[in-house]
Amino acid sequence: MAKPARFPFRMVLGAGAVTCLLTASSAAAQTPPAAAADSGIPVTDTAVQKACSPCHRPDDKGVMSRISGRRTTPEGWERTITRMMALNNLKIDAQTARAVVKSLANSHGLAPEEARPGLYEVQRRLGDEEFKSDALNGTCDACHSLGRIITQRRTKPEWDLLISMHRGWYPIIDRQTFRRMGPAPRGRDAQGRPPDLRHPSEKAVDFLSDTFPLETKDWSGWTASMRPARIDGTWTLSGWEVSKGPIYGKVVLTPVAGAADEFTNTTTYTYARTGEQVSRTGRVTIYTGFQWRGRTTVGGADTTALREVMFVEPDWNAIEGRWFAGGYDELGIDVKLQRAGAGLTVVGMDHTALKTGGTGQTLKIYVANAPASVAARDLDFGPGVTVSAATVASDVITATVDVAAGAAIGPRALVVGGTAKPGAITVYDKVDGIRVTPTWNMSRVGGVVFPKMFARFDAWAFNNGPDKKPNTDDDLRLDAVVAQWSLEEYKATFEDEDLKFVGAIDAASGIFTPNVEGPNPQRKGERNNMGDVWAVASYTPPGATTPLKGRAHLLVTAPLYMKFDPTVTP
Repeated sequence: MAKPARFPFRMVLGAGAVTCLLTASSAAAQTPPAAAADSGIPVTDTAVQKACSPCHRPDDKGVMSRISGRRTTPEGWERTITRMMALNNLKIDAQTARAVVKSLANSHGLAPEEARPGLYEVQRRLGDEEFKSDALNGTCDACHSLGRIITQRRTKPEWDLLISMHRGWYPIIDRQTFRRMGPAPRGRDAQGRPPDLRHPSEKAVDFLSDTFPLETKDWSGWTASMRPARIDGTWTLSGWEVSKGPIYGKVVLTPVAGAADEFTNTTTYTYARTGEQVSRTGRVTIYTGFQWRGRTTVGGADTTALREVMFVEPDWNAIEGRWFAGGYDELGIDVKLQRAGAGLTVVGMDHTALKTGGTGQTLKIYVANAPASVAARDLDFGPGVTVSAATVASDVITATVDVAAGAAIGPRALVVGGTAKPGAITVYDKVDGIRVTPTWNMSRVGGVVFPKMFARFDAWAFNNGPDKKPNTDDDLRLDAVVAQWSLEEYKATFEDEDLKFVGAIDAASGIFTPNVEGPNPQRKGERNNMGDVWAVASYTPPGATTPLKGRAHLLVTAPLYMKFDPTVTP
């Protein structure tokens, strides 16, 4: 499949990748600006000093221009090295580049509290951003996700230099976003304050330096106690892949000799809906004591590779994140790991809802450290729910369940042999509606020169809850249902007929495949195949005669013509 246009080199964190070398001469060394020369975090690693000092000269305190005034994620430092190679003639081999990224991620990284709000950025999640700021409106967010911004910390001179770099490389943005166009404001505001005469870029720098400074209490606290994460051993795995449903399994981490923060990874899991079993192997590096970056494959085949970006909780008992692939990182699995103990652990179930008045309902319960045998009396779902039979095999308990017609609706805990799983199941009397998730999605045309960006959907059954009203706080989400999928016209532009040209959705799985990129001679005006449609799910509950429907907005847009990002493909 064709790849997006990007610079001809690639370097992947935590995995053995190839970095091509640019052969031009080094750029002239940068002398630390006076405003920043006496501030910043010293660089003490000789590997970083050797690789970076030809351009970023350290002062007598080890403070290096630009580098010492910034903290960011492993991806942020990797992106910086890639940019230095492309624009400033840096020559660096893959092994040294990985060592530099690792060192800077540890010494000039983020604390867990600082990294958590920006996890969606490094985990390549598509969705609405929660972080908002009027000070950045129309400046930084005109080109970047704000996740790129909030995963950085800089001194004020560094934030100012970042703005200057953008103005130097892209002069047009001065008129588009950075400078105030038109006359300066006059008069005092409603509170009697004089007019704010700062340009938008100046407002942004002031906000960023105050909100995301280099030195923070969180960082100083984390660096004082930071140590290699002790996560070797066995972990239970639960996850969800959109359009394919829940997965359950385990991960075994084995320390790499001589590397306190690197592990080999052996993962096995089962898709609960289909019974499909998957085994993956790979390697993991833990940056800054909590940032999991890894890559696994099935049988070593690159076509099966998943990039893993996870967050290790400081207590080392839980890890959560996303494993992903695809031309735009759009195909992925949401994953949770829990440290496996010696006793029985309930990991999850193939279904999460039981209907009142239903007999002989079957549930598969995925566990760790299953007992040799299990009886019906060992399982308890609370009043009104009776387990009539139970068997166990290969860490899967299969239970046959009857629910009384008058059983109270709502979430229930499952207790298995004295081990509780709160909220494991929801008892309901009827399905009142279905909702499609995500509520909006994006796809990109491609397949000729650029890759296609696929879109996936799930349909969830809902009960209106005790108040019997839809879309209120007490609504009960029941279970993902097997729906019939179709597309409908999104009436945004008169007679644009997007439905005919944007692509097709698989009726059974809810997976949308976009059309090819480029002008289409069969379309009016030879327009391209982009547009807006509704992804519609239709589901008829058992015993009902009228189908329930839900829908989500799907935007089918252009390929990403230039992607300055080395992590596009694991």
